[in-house]
Amino acid sequence: MDLPLTMNAQQMRETELAVESYNKSLQKSGRTVDGSLGKDQFLRLLVVQLENQDPTNPLDDKEFISQMAQFSSLEQMTEMNRALTAMITDSRVDTSRELLGKHVEVFDRTTGEKRSGLVEEVSFAGETPMISVDGLSYSVDDVIKVSINK
Repeated sequence: MDLPLTMNAQQMRETELAVESYNKSLQKSGRTVDGSLGKDQFLRLLVVQLENQDPTNPLDDKEFISQMAQFSSLEQMTEMNRALTAMITDSRVDTSRELLGKHVEVFDRTTGEKRSGLVEEVSFAGETPMISVDGLSYSVDDVIKVSINK
C-alpha cells in the first residue's frame, strides 16, 4: 500500500470533511469527542506510524525516542491521577466518619441557607459521602463548620 506523504488543498479539505462527519456520527451515537489522545489511541497511532513508515526514509531515532518518552509521561500522569483520585476519596470518607455525632453547620444548596444540627448518619453510595443532619442528606462537601458541642 502506497501512502502519499503530502496533500494538496483539495485532499486536505476532503480529509477535514471526513473527520468532521465521523465526529458528528460519534456524537449522534452518544459518544463525545474531546480532541485529546488517550494512552490507547497514542499507542495505536504510534504502531500505525511504524507500520506505514517509508523504508527508504525510516523514522528518526530521536523522534521515536521522543514519542516513547511522551507515552511514558502520559502513562505516569494517568497513574498519578488515579492515585490522587483514590487519596481524595479516602480523605472524604475519613472526614465524613469523623463527623458522626458532631454538631455541624451545612450549606443547603436547594434553599441557599445555612442549616445546623447533629450528624446522625453517614452514607457512601456515590463518589461523595453524604451525611444526614436532622433527617436531611447533605454532601460532606457542604459542611461549613464543625463543633463538638452545640
